[in-house]
Amino acid sequence: MVALLALLASSLIYSAPAAAQATRTWVSGVGDDANPCSRTAPCKTFAGSISKTAAGGEINCLDPGGFGTVTITKSISIICENNPEAGVTSPGVNGFIINGTNVSVVLAGIDVEGLGNTTTTAGVNGINFLNGASLIVRDMKIRGFRNGYGINFAPNSNAQLFVENTIISDSGSSTTVTTGGVNVAPAAGMTARITIVNSQIVNNLNVGLRIDTTGIVGSKIVASIDNTQLVNNANGLLIKTPAGTGAADFTLTDSNIAQNTGFGMIINGAATTARVGNTTITNNGTGINLLGSATVKSYGDNRLDANTTDGAFSSILPKK
Repeated sequence: MVALLALLASSLIYSAPAAAQATRTWVSGVGDDANPCSRTAPCKTFAGSISKTAAGGEINCLDPGGFGTVTITKSISIICENNPEAGVTSPGVNGFIINGTNVSVVLAGIDVEGLGNTTTTAGVNGINFLNGASLIVRDMKIRGFRNGYGINFAPNSNAQLFVENTIISDSGSSTTVTTGGVNVAPAAGMTARITIVNSQIVNNLNVGLRIDTTGIVGSKIVASIDNTQLVNNANGLLIKTPAGTGAADFTLTDSNIAQNTGFGMIINGAATTARVGNTTITNNGTGINLLGSATVKSYGDNRLDANTTDGAFSSILPKK
């Protein structure tokens, strides 16, 4: 009996450990998810690779390919900027879902296609952020999500969104209000901070950028938009903060709101602080539409003209 116990103890001590997750993994258009996702034996999909990547690690694309939709529940970076044909096709579903407590995610260099301009059932959201600490979207093309948004940022947590050098187009539906290019709507009591720079939100139905606290008590949205095109959407920008819900602090600079068939800017609700500087608002149905005691302040260097109805800024802010 003593010898048997000793043998069992020895086997436990020297049993082989489970395979460790790698801090960097790889996908390839000709890979296989049965592989370890190494540089020389890459996986086929993001979903296959993420299960073999440690939290805080990185997935890279070796070559062009369609790498599939994925749900992200841990901090991860998916970087494919050196392969511009790295893509995700997601008819009828979300492209990326981010839903993990306190996770930080980076998505870069990926073409996300919802097929909304084909006869296939369109995708829901290109990126659907439900929970986490932060999301960086860089050098992306997100288009064709007719059943939702290119980016739906609706965290159940305090969270940050940073979008850089990204095109969000051809999303949203003319028959469904809660669709469009980008949506920002944090849960009750939560704060969403968003920054969009050097980007294009174009050719979306319903609305290009929606910032909305409707029905969300105690929420706050802090948004900074710079050097961004809100062009040829049904409506360019909507900020809505109904009384008794949440608040928005919005700054728009060095940008262009043009050729939107309905409104260039709609601001609805007194709980919005909005400032606009060095921005052109032109060739829209209505340039600026203020509702519900809303106001929008100009830094005095904007260009508001050639709209069917221009509207007006509420006041001029002095430059200090």
